[in-house]
Amino acid sequence: MKALEERKISDLNQVHQELDELFFEHQVAVLHCDCTAAKALLSSFEKGMALHMKEENEILLPLYRDRAEPVRGGDSTVFFGEHDKIVEWLGRLKLRLSRLPAKDPQPKEILELLEDEAHFKKFIEHHTLRENRILYPELDRVATPKEKAGLIRLLTFSLSDQDNPSSET
Repeated sequence: MKALEERKISDLNQVHQELDELFFEHQVAVLHCDCTAAKALLSSFEKGMALHMKEENEILLPLYRDRAEPVRGGDSTVFFGEHDKIVEWLGRLKLRLSRLPAKDPQPKEILELLEDEAHFKKFIEHHTLRENRILYPELDRVATPKEKAGLIRLLTFSLSDQDNPSSET
């Protein structure tokens, strides 16, 4: 575990690994035809992703927009737009999941959901890669040491920190 002063803003984006694991657990529940668990896990994923995007939209992206040099494919509007698409995707996936019968969903229905989710996962992978290569390194570059320390104390490092964003894990 790194001391607070050794952490970087880019460490914050590790939450995507936890979100990926949560989404994987959701998909396993879908494969096992456990619609109740699948819905609960997707809801947890959605809440975690919403919190993460809220922090980026309200705190990190404005700093990035105001201080960072323009980067091809990395304008702040790209990140805001991708966040909007994530919300749209999740709405579509939740709707498709809600249409699965609670008991004995048909293999075709499960495969159709998983196919949609595969496209969503590719989108998330691309988004995370863009953040890891452009947004977070640039934030580490443009933020002052004092700003970095404040942001690291303020923002969530993991899904387990959601109830206590200032906890130091």
